[in-house]
Amino acid sequence: ASAETRLVERKPVVVVGAGPIGLTTALDLARYGVPSVILESEQQVSEGSRAIVFTRRSMEILQQVGVAQRVTETGLPWCYGNSIYRGQRVFRMENARADDDRFFPMINLQQQYLEEYLVDAVQANPLIELRWGNRVTAVAQNGTESAGGAAQATAGVTLTVDTPAGTYTLPADWLVAADGARSPIRNMLGLEIDGKIFMDRFLIADVIMKADYPAERWFWFDPPFHPNQSVLLHKQADNVWRIDFQLGWDADPEAEKKPEKVIPRIKAM
Repeated sequence: ASAETRLVERKPVVVVGAGPIGLTTALDLARYGVPSVILESEQQVSEGSRAIVFTRRSMEILQQVGVAQRVTETGLPWCYGNSIYRGQRVFRMENARADDDRFFPMINLQQQYLEEYLVDAVQANPLIELRWGNRVTAVAQNGTESAGGAAQATAGVTLTVDTPAGTYTLPADWLVAADGARSPIRNMLGLEIDGKIFMDRFLIADVIMKADYPAERWFWFDPPFHPNQSVLLHKQADNVWRIDFQLGWDADPEAEKKPEKVIPRIKAM
């Protein structure tokens, strides 16, 4: 088949979104011999820390799809967490771990690293095709196939996909929406999540700093360097420290991102 024919031929599964969930889903399907196509609107993996802590259960899933070893080689394992109120530690959390446990309770690693490892595994798998720069703009449900008057398996969906080279349509038996919390796919299908919004804003900074502090969770409530708010600190790979400053719902995101606002906060901390 020509390249153009392969582009538009019907697929058993189309996964929209090449984040950790979409990539892992495609790899897990491949374990059972199910081929898939991943459509990602961006041209590369995410940038910055984003998700940074992965649990033992997550590591078990990542082991099944073949990337756990790379995560443990790069990531920082930890068991302890500290809660500090006005300069005094008021609670120390300890996650149980036995010497023969395969994975630590938690491991810190920037999301972009995990995505890179998953992409490498996807590209090495002949059952998976990853298409960068492919944005789904419409989804049409095809109804049901009926035989003898009874509805059988669903007839699937047809996607409209926009790319730098033009638009094409792609039919699929199944569609997996792994395109994020604001999922355009779910919006197109009228499947919005009915939830509550946490009315707060946070400044997230990735700071490069060489220091020998242990890889633990540090959480400050009303600290002297950031009064009346909270601050979270996590150590990450490559001497990167992730800091989350609580700002309050009324904060102006654009103003708070300016260096003249960010640098003094970090220096005070």
